[in-house]
Amino acid sequence: MRVSAVGFGCGALMQSPSRKERMAVLGAAVDNGITHFDTARMYGLGRAEAELGAFLRTVPRDTVTVATKFGIDVGGVARRLGRFQAPARALLRKAPALRRAVKRQQATPGTGRVYDAATATRSLDESLAALGVDYVDILFVHGPQPGDTVASGELRQFFERARQQGKIRAWGVSQDEGLEVDFAEAFAPEGVSQVRADLLNPSPRPADLAFGVLQRSYAALSAALRVDPHLAGRWREALHLDPLAPGVLPKLILGSSAAATGCRAILYSTTNPRRVAEAAGAVSAPPDAETLARFLALVAEVRGGAAA
Repeated sequence: MRVSAVGFGCGALMQSPSRKERMAVLGAAVDNGITHFDTARMYGLGRAEAELGAFLRTVPRDTVTVATKFGIDVGGVARRLGRFQAPARALLRKAPALRRAVKRQQATPGTGRVYDAATATRSLDESLAALGVDYVDILFVHGPQPGDTVASGELRQFFERARQQGKIRAWGVSQDEGLEVDFAEAFAPEGVSQVRADLLNPSPRPADLAFGVLQRSYAALSAALRVDPHLAGRWREALHLDPLAPGVLPKLILGSSAAATGCRAILYSTTNPRRVAEAAGAVSAPPDAETLARFLALVAEVRGGAAA
C-alpha cells in the first residue's frame, strides 16, 4: 500500500462551521495531491467519520486511502452534542463545566482501557457504516497507554480475519502519549506504526506515519525566536531567510518533518483550504537540501538547549 507523503488528519474537521466549508478543505486536499485521510470514531464529537464519508462519495474510492481507529469513543454527552456541531462547540466554549464533563468522559478510565477483538469488531462495523464504504485501508488501535490492555493475540486473529473478509487492507497502532511502551511491536512486521512526533520531540523508535508534526514545534520555535533577537539573527544569517516572516517557519518544519521524524509520511490538519495547499507544497517542493540541513542543525541546537 502507498499513501500520499502528506495525509489529511480529520481530528479538527468538524471545527469548520458548515458542510460546504468542510467539503472545501477535503477537496483542497485531493486537489493538491493529498489522498490519505485519517479519522477515528471519536473525532468531531463522533461525527467526523460520517462527514468524511460524505466527501468520499464524490471521489473514486480507489484513488484515496482511509485510516480509522478503534478503542477510544466519545461519551454519551459528547455524542448527543455532536449532532449539532456548530452550536455544540460554541456551547462548550462558553460552558467550562460542561467542557470538563465531556473531557472526563473521553479521558482514560482509571482501570485502563481494554482493546480486544469484540471492541474492534463492533467499532469497525460502526466505522464502515458511518464512512459509507466497504473497507478501510488501515484500522488502528487508537492511543493505547501504559496501564491499558491490548489483547494482541486475539487482535492479530481479528485483523487477519477482517483482512480476509475485505473489510481492511492493513492494521496497526496509532500512539500518542506513553511512547515508552511499544504497543506496535506485537504486530510487527505487518503492523503499521503511527506516532505523535515532531522536530523537537522525535519518536523514540521508527514509525511509518507521524502526526502532530507542526503545532508544538512551531509554537516552541517561534516563541524562542521572538524572545531572543540574537537567536533570530543567527537563524536569518544561517538560512538567508527570515524565520519569523509569514509562512517561512511552517514551510521549513513541514518540509523537513518526514526526514527529521524518520517517518515515510506525515499527517496535517487544518480547516483552511489555502493552508492545505501550502502544506502540500512545503513537502512536495521543500527548500533546497543545504537550507534544510542548516535548519535541522539550528533546531538541534534549540532542542539541546531545552534538554539542558
